[in-house]
Amino acid sequence: MPNKSGTITFDVIADTHLPDRVKALPEGILEKFRESSVNEILHAGDASCWKVVQSLETIAPVRVVQGNRDWLFRMSTPRDITFMVNNIQITLAHGHRSMFHYMGDKWAYITKGYSFERYFKHLSKDYPASDLIIFGHTHYQTAEWVEGKLLFNPGAAYPCKHNEFNPQFGVISITPKGQIRTECHQLY
Repeated sequence: MPNKSGTITFDVIADTHLPDRVKALPEGILEKFRESSVNEILHAGDASCWKVVQSLETIAPVRVVQGNRDWLFRMSTPRDITFMVNNIQITLAHGHRSMFHYMGDKWAYITKGYSFERYFKHLSKDYPASDLIIFGHTHYQTAEWVEGKLLFNPGAAYPCKHNEFNPQFGVISITPKGQIRTECHQLY
């Protein structure tokens, strides 16, 4: 699967929320993914239906994990996936942990607002050996190094207040020497 340079590139998407919040993927995102010639697409949960995954699979192989909304639509996917690329351990997770944790976090969000630190604490605890943790759930685009780990959230792929109604996605490249490059994109 590697390209000639040995660099592995992923398009990253999360929180598509189809059909619970929108009726279709923003067409521009699919076009951007088609143009990018990636090795694989990573979906960090809340796809909400297999139609999203099938659309992405027309472009590249897809890995998808369980989001807190996916169980409502009976999407059976893993809670998380951990794999190695060019000596970098990567974990793909949604970030909500469990429905119990989701409810506690929802209360914290309502009473205190969004906090990256809250997510860093539980993701780094859940995946202590991972170098790169890709997550969704918050709808906030993030690429932050903390304590030797890169936490990457591509943002919400559907238009919402957290992305100023401009769908978001990301790109991650890992060189043969294990250097990680991230790009955060907005559709418009």
